[in-house]
Amino acid sequence: MNWGDLLLDMGYAGFAGFVVGFATRRVLNLFLLLLGLYILSLMWLASKGIVEVHWGQLFVLFRGMFEGFTEFVQGLIRKLAFAGSFAVGFALGFKA
Repeated sequence: MNWGDLLLDMGYAGFAGFVVGFATRRVLNLFLLLLGLYILSLMWLASKGIVEVHWGQLFVLFRGMFEGFTEFVQGLIRKLAFAGSFAVGFALGFKA
C-alpha cells in the first residue's frame, strides 16, 4: 500500500462521513418538524376541548427521549473518533 492509496481511502471515508452527516441532519430536521406539528395539533385539540393533555407527563417523556438520544450520539462520536484514530495510526505504523 502506498501513500496515494492511503490518502485516497481517507478522502473516500471523509466524503462518506460528510454524506452520512448531511443525511442525518436532514432526517433529524424532518423528525423535529413532524414533532412540532404533532405538538401544535395537540395544543389545538386541547384548546377546543376535544382532548385533555397532561403537559407535565409529555414533557418528561420527550426529555427522557432526547437525553437518551444525546447520550447515544455522544457515545457514538467517542467510539468513531477512537476507531478512526486507531485505524490511521495502525496503517501508518504498519507501513513504517
